[in-house]
Amino acid sequence: MQNYLTSMACLAFLALLMISSDHANAQGIELQVYPAGVVGVLFHQFSTGDGIEGRLHAGVNVTNRRDWGVQDDESGHGFGGGVEVDWFLRRFSDRLFAGGRIDMWSMKIDWRNDTVGIEADSRILVFQPTIRMGYRVGSVNLPIDLTLGFGLEKNIATHGEPVGEGAILLAGLRLSR
Repeated sequence: MQNYLTSMACLAFLALLMISSDHANAQGIELQVYPAGVVGVLFHQFSTGDGIEGRLHAGVNVTNRRDWGVQDDESGHGFGGGVEVDWFLRRFSDRLFAGGRIDMWSMKIDWRNDTVGIEADSRILVFQPTIRMGYRVGSVNLPIDLTLGFGLEKNIATHGEPVGEGAILLAGLRLSR
């Protein structure tokens, strides 16, 4: 519970910083879903004006991997953030973009192993690079992006027993202002 409260306090602090900044082109919120969970982030967006957008983001990752991981049941949450760069593919459409994103998540995963009758938790640091495609459906005043990402979740540090990692597919909705 303390980890969750700390995550929410950090997210609120980041939101205040983003709202008060004069240097960003936009701020917003993004929600991504994947087969084992959901990611919600707030972001600070920059634009070069020639079809390139960059974002710094921070948020929360909540997962319920069921028995898809190393253990028989895995679920948890954590706080993290990252960076993203998108290029608009103007040759094809002014609304189509592609890019890459790198996230780092500090997660607490509660797990159960039925074979040996153990319930415990593991603390992990997850490195998550993804490639992404998207389509902007909103207006200039209220951009709404639909995104699809494919990447990898790699546990680069584990305190406790190993838990699931591997390929990840994410579908998202991003609103900026």
